[in-house]
Amino acid sequence: MALTILVGSNTAYWGHTYLAEGNDKVYALRSLSPHSALCVFDAEVLKGKEGVIELASLQVPMTESKTEGDESCHITLLEREAVVSDYTSGTLTLYPLDKEGNVKGKTRLLHFEGSGIHPTRQKSSHIHSSALSPNGKELVVVDLGCDKIYRFEVEKGRVAKQLPTISAPVGSGPRFGTYSKDGALLYVVTELSDEVLVYRTADFALLGRYPMGDANPSGGAHIALSADGRYLYASLRVSSVAKDCPISDGVAIYECLAEGKLKKLHYQPVGGHPRHFAVSADGRALVVACRDDSTIEIYPLENGVPTGKVERVSVEKPTYVGLR
Repeated sequence: MALTILVGSNTAYWGHTYLAEGNDKVYALRSLSPHSALCVFDAEVLKGKEGVIELASLQVPMTESKTEGDESCHITLLEREAVVSDYTSGTLTLYPLDKEGNVKGKTRLLHFEGSGIHPTRQKSSHIHSSALSPNGKELVVVDLGCDKIYRFEVEKGRVAKQLPTISAPVGSGPRFGTYSKDGALLYVVTELSDEVLVYRTADFALLGRYPMGDANPSGGAHIALSADGRYLYASLRVSSVAKDCPISDGVAIYECLAEGKLKKLHYQPVGGHPRHFAVSADGRALVVACRDDSTIEIYPLENGVPTGKVERVSVEKPTYVGLR
């Protein structure tokens, strides 16, 4: 299948890389403390490149801005700010962006505090990701360590005042969130309870909890919708977090029904440690970064579900895949 895939890998220099594209720039996180940094380079350098493009092998000039928090793991791009989630320190680092998308000016650091019931994973706040609403007016920030979803107004392309906080189920460990196309729903994948949570954004009522598998290895990872909003995908890591588990690493696939309901269609076994994945814009391919097998797996999709022969590409410890 002809796809161009930008890959971030778990290397000695980059750590668990996360990437984002916007403003004709590519933004890449170096997650290794004490050298965590937000790195920026012109997307123009990728022009004409096809197939699998590995960040670790690119020899391009980049600007680096040190992250204020520890173990940075996610980027959300606003019009005038790059929002970086810092897992270990429980912080958000907010980088001001100029009109060209370059980091310029003084960063802001937002601290979060608290804990949860898990004896080792929830001793303190762990900010894992954020998501921007489709209308660009609200940012949600997911705290795995405290079972919280923080909400912020977005004004003039930057994070503004904080809104009322939402509590996730106790001990669930929310990790990643994504909005429905119309913004009426927020879907959240949990790492500790291995569920998809569905919230109605009008009042942030919890509409449903949907288990990803038949076991609970506490390995929920990534979540994403198909471009048309009909199908929801959530990945589950098993092999690297649990022993003697009756299910394998995989991606749970749901059909999105009315009133926020989900219908589970399939559980697709995949390679080791599917930390990240992406769905092609035309809905015809699911691309999974299988870190522990050092492969990228490409699954043809029909009606949201894998069908046909999987294609595998060898890439050293991939942790992020972006489709261009």
